Amino acid sequence: MRSKFTFFKAGQGSFYGGQIWLQDTREVFTVVYDCGTSPFIAGNNQSLNNEINHFKNRRYYFQRNNNEIELLFISHLDYDHVSGLKRLLTEFNVKNIILPYIKKEHRQFFLTSISNDNDPENNLTIDEYISFIDSPNKFINSNSEKTKQFYIKPDSKTEIEYFGYDSNNDKFENIYPQGSISDNDELSDEANVSVYENNLQFFIKKNWEFTTYVKDVNEAAIEKLHSCLKKTLNKKITEVLSLEDIKSIVANNRKKTHKCYTDCIGEINSHGLVLLHGPINFKHLSGEIYPDCELNYVRNKYRYYNRFYKEYHFNNDNIRSMLGTLLLGDISINPNNNPINFPQAFKDKLLNVHVVQIPHHGSSKNWDFTSFVELNIGKNINRFENHLVTVCNFGYGNKYGHPSHQVLKELHSTILLNSQFSRINVNYDIIF
Repeated sequence: MRSKFTFFKAGQGSFYGGQIWLQDTREVFTVVYDCGTSPFIAGNNQSLNNEINHFKNRRYYFQRNNNEIELLFISHLDYDHVSGLKRLLTEFNVKNIILPYIKKEHRQFFLTSISNDNDPENNLTIDEYISFIDSPNKFINSNSEKTKQFYIKPDSKTEIEYFGYDSNNDKFENIYPQGSISDNDELSDEANVSVYENNLQFFIKKNWEFTTYVKDVNEAAIEKLHSCLKKTLNKKITEVLSLEDIKSIVANNRKKTHKCYTDCIGEINSHGLVLLHGPINFKHLSGEIYPDCELNYVRNKYRYYNRFYKEYHFNNDNIRSMLGTLLLGDISINPNNNPINFPQAFKDKLLNVHVVQIPHHGSSKNWDFTSFVELNIGKNINRFENHLVTVCNFGYGNKYGHPSHQVLKELHSTILLNSQFSRINVNYDIIF
């Protein structure tokens, strides 16, 4: 097996994706996590469009596999993470899309995440974004009717049981889900839609694992935004704020609504879908991690060689060998800001992570170094010739000051900066 994944040049946004190639069957599997950017930085949208073109036309090491995307994960519904979604749905054959389920009365407030700047051609327009927030499943169906949709219901359970790959199936499907199916009144009768409890995983045969965990929205933060928007509309605190009210104010006074959003953003952006993925059950893995930087053409390489992975890294045969990438979206690990509380089953998997996306573009409001250390990320990885690598997605010129000086200082020995001028690449060669 070979693979290549890239943190693309999305600037103040997020676009991560890559391919996995099975040598014996010549099959290629394409995976994406988020696709969006904020339009308030000049050139950010064009950078994202160029990156989607690059992603569409590249070959990496492998055949293109007919522009198929087997798995498309969306961390949350903010505009800067989904502005390129329509292009992916219409220009690729997206087989499966996985999103966190957010109640309609909560998700309507994320319309305010779009800034006052004009949307360029091929990115999500304000009307399209309203349609997406109003009904994600109908928006997806209208742009890609054959796409299977998976929604994950968030909860705060401290105990979760993951099913793992299907070891009893001799005829492994190429990609298959594992988890507990749930009921949902809003989506129960929709075609091609499945709702899962908070333990959904996907597997490529028994060689690659994708494990999700979803953090729910902070209702107190939503209520804070709710009150701010009412003041903007001169509504009384006891009056109801409808979806039509929000649509109207976003369309006619987007600057004020976005200010309400940015004033609350530190608390609101602490939810979403976290993804951990990587090869499992391998005997030998070698690879490289390197940035391609347009500013100075830097190409630094962190090399790692893990021979006979179980023998050197695990004493407990019940723990499967894995080398994982952890994608945190915009969640918070700051104990003072509605932090995520991973269940123990997910924490156990963090011991085998060696690439981490820093949450929320390096915002200090979502970051706490002590909490990060306590997660024990990569503790099982032999440090000889291996490096824990952190990646920060941000846009030069952003008005939030991302990434914070605190994050840069505390992660200076491991951090790679990923902006509208650079890509971070992770390549694997794997023997099973």
